[in-house]
Amino acid sequence: MTETSVNFKNVSVDFKQDKQTIHAVSDVSFSIPAGQIFGIAGYSGAGKSTLVRTINLLQQPTSGEVSVLGKQFFKKDEHGTTEISARELRTERRKIGMIFQHYNLLNQKTVLENVAFALKHSGLKEKKIAAKAQQLLADVGLSDYAKHYPAQLSGGQQQRVAIARALANDPEILISDEATSALDPENTNQILDLLKELNQKYGLTVILITHEMDAIKRICDQVVIMDQGKVVERGSLIEVFVESTNPVTRKIVGNDFDALAILQSMNIDTASRNLVKLVYYSQEISQPIIVDLYAKYQVSASIVYADIEEFGSQPVGIMIVELNGADDQVSAALDYLKQLDVQVTELRGAK
Repeated sequence: MTETSVNFKNVSVDFKQDKQTIHAVSDVSFSIPAGQIFGIAGYSGAGKSTLVRTINLLQQPTSGEVSVLGKQFFKKDEHGTTEISARELRTERRKIGMIFQHYNLLNQKTVLENVAFALKHSGLKEKKIAAKAQQLLADVGLSDYAKHYPAQLSGGQQQRVAIARALANDPEILISDEATSALDPENTNQILDLLKELNQKYGLTVILITHEMDAIKRICDQVVIMDQGKVVERGSLIEVFVESTNPVTRKIVGNDFDALAILQSMNIDTASRNLVKLVYYSQEISQPIIVDLYAKYQVSASIVYADIEEFGSQPVGIMIVELNGADDQVSAALDYLKQLDVQVTELRGAK
């Protein structure tokens, strides 16, 4: 397996509409590492699905370069266009599984037949197709539903069938395009956990396209944030959700770690109060830091706001505290906090 599953280089996709040009994707460049769960997030209309459809050339770029699993699929620049042959593309597409918001199951076929249908051109004998389809159903937790029809299943179960079908040709990449958008929270979490399990079991690269930030936070390793066809941010979950100060990113991912936005929503004035934001990674903090501030420096810390979020398996906490004490004691207390694994941001006088 290559180190990079997908590489976009200066990819743009334009559409003509009513004599106008719509820039659905604008000069996008980034790589998706192999074996990761990689999120592409943003509001509806941000260009996420259009970009991802260029991976298997269901959507041809207007310009730029798309490479998949080390092979150049498409390149168009001032020198001309280079494109993989139709025959080779059919072969390469088998390495890319896709699941969508709408399951697109065949209602007149059983669950087992729906999965087996994806193996129709695999070259396997009928018995081996049936055995593999049954194994795929086991992988998604539906062994007992092989003879059921789609109408007899819940939405979450139907999506599991769609996932089993997408895995039929042993892909290296699995694309989930808003696959949980139509599901209730419980089924959403179950499907996301299944994607993570498949990623770990088979080393699949999972590309998760969604506008649901909780889905990104639950399973992704890295995330790209798109807005109006452009990439506005890329990084780990901590870098994007916790540390980013990009106003577009903050609007899309939420203000859970934006202290000024939190204080503004609480109508708290920062000008006259000694307020400090503390961001800490719970696994790395064992001492009671608030208690320590008084014991060591006689500085009392009143908690104005506190919350904790999980990003994958990493819990991250935020506290906004008001420090009260003599100036030299408060200064010493701040120096102490900065020596710990705590991000310290002084908020007094901030606008």
